[in-house]
Amino acid sequence: MLNSTLPTIDEKNPLYCPAITASKYLSSLRRQNRRRKSSRAENQPLKDRFLSSYARVLDKALQEGDDESLGKLSQSENDSITTSFALPSFRNLSSSFEHRSTTVDVKKVTSRPPLKRKRSRSSFSDLEGPAKHMRSIQSVHESSFEISVRRERLQFFPPKAQYSPFVLPKKSSPKATLTEELKAKIRSLEDELYGPPIGTESPRGLRPLIERLDALMPGIRLHDRLSKLPDLSHQTIADFLGENGLLNIRVLTFLRTSEISRLVMTESMGDEDGLNLAGKDVFPVFSKPYSFLFLTELSFNGTRVQDADIVHIHHLPRLMTLSLNNTGIGNEAIFNLMALKRSLTQLSIATNPHIDDDAIPAIIMLFKLSFLTILDTSIDMPGIRRLAQTIFDEQRVIDIEIPSACDRYVENLASQYLLHPGPPLIDNPTIVCDLSAAALKRNLAAHAACNSAIVAAGTKQEMALRLRTLLETRKADMLVHEMLQGGDEAAGRA
Repeated sequence: MLNSTLPTIDEKNPLYCPAITASKYLSSLRRQNRRRKSSRAENQPLKDRFLSSYARVLDKALQEGDDESLGKLSQSENDSITTSFALPSFRNLSSSFEHRSTTVDVKKVTSRPPLKRKRSRSSFSDLEGPAKHMRSIQSVHESSFEISVRRERLQFFPPKAQYSPFVLPKKSSPKATLTEELKAKIRSLEDELYGPPIGTESPRGLRPLIERLDALMPGIRLHDRLSKLPDLSHQTIADFLGENGLLNIRVLTFLRTSEISRLVMTESMGDEDGLNLAGKDVFPVFSKPYSFLFLTELSFNGTRVQDADIVHIHHLPRLMTLSLNNTGIGNEAIFNLMALKRSLTQLSIATNPHIDDDAIPAIIMLFKLSFLTILDTSIDMPGIRRLAQTIFDEQRVIDIEIPSACDRYVENLASQYLLHPGPPLIDNPTIVCDLSAAALKRNLAAHAACNSAIVAAGTKQEMALRLRTLLETRKADMLVHEMLQGGDEAAGRA
């Protein structure tokens, strides 16, 4: 080095030298060049001539601009200066070689390809490293990545719609007093026991109800749609929600203390090809205390109902009409309905093939029934005969719809046996045991004339048993026919 001062060592960038600035280095070269000019000789070594030529070029460059402007030159200017530096030095080198009778091919020297322009680096990059004459900077990111996990509950509704009668309301401020907390607990228990306050059916009371329902189901313009309903009331709102399938567990929880008398759950609990997974969870709402005390009509037609779900509705005190058509229920569900025997007057359980004759005792216990449909069930004539006998004995009047196979059987009784036997034929099965063998054969022959499947032969005991069974069946079938006719007359009068 031309200066005795040693540079600071940078392991990542050995070219960095903060102790010797560019201006000091060039000044040192200029002073050394002047000393060498005075003491230069013709027998000067070749390496000294190279250094002297390089010093003259630097001296010329310093005369054109000061040291500060030289440090601020752009990369393009540095390239041009570097080219100008190289050419004079080679010319001086050529002249010195000519002076020593040495031949140098200047064309080859000057025709060498120009140095490649280097890309300027305006900023530091950890990947590219520091600039050539800059000191490397220690990266502050020396630690590995730190990953933090924060679990948050998904919120499907806005905060104002988060109503639950079981959850205590959040504290408005951390300075809530003990009295406020006790009041909140009491209010929560009251809402759980008596239900949320729903307001009256006046315009002042319906407005907050509609706003609350709109908050429970945002994004469907429920406020505007409910406001346009004619004769706005709690019942018309419930009918609208039922028709559009909006009676979910949150809405029912909010409406359970209203004076609604009719609910249709078909659209709200529909399976929708497996998309409505929460539809079956509405049953527990009906079993809450003081829920739907004014409900008289409830329909689950076309939905999937488990037999055990009926226990949630069998305590409704005023329920009169219950529709469970095509719900997949069985005999157990009918027995669970026995708790409604004091109020239930109309029951629809059609299109439920799991209901058979074993459910007839539970149906018989519903003594207030005035309408019953058991279409497309597995109930056959033995069960219907038993039901007809009870209705006759208790002098009930009921409009009943029986399975189509049983209905065809009743319409074609004349093809089963002799409908109206006259003397000397009998129609009372209790006196069969008093008949002689000839009389038994005569009665069986009269019935065999209507139904070829009846055998009018055999021993006396066999013919007596056959005739008694036939007359008992005829008597029960006539009661069924009378029951159907009485139901049709009652329906006509209604």
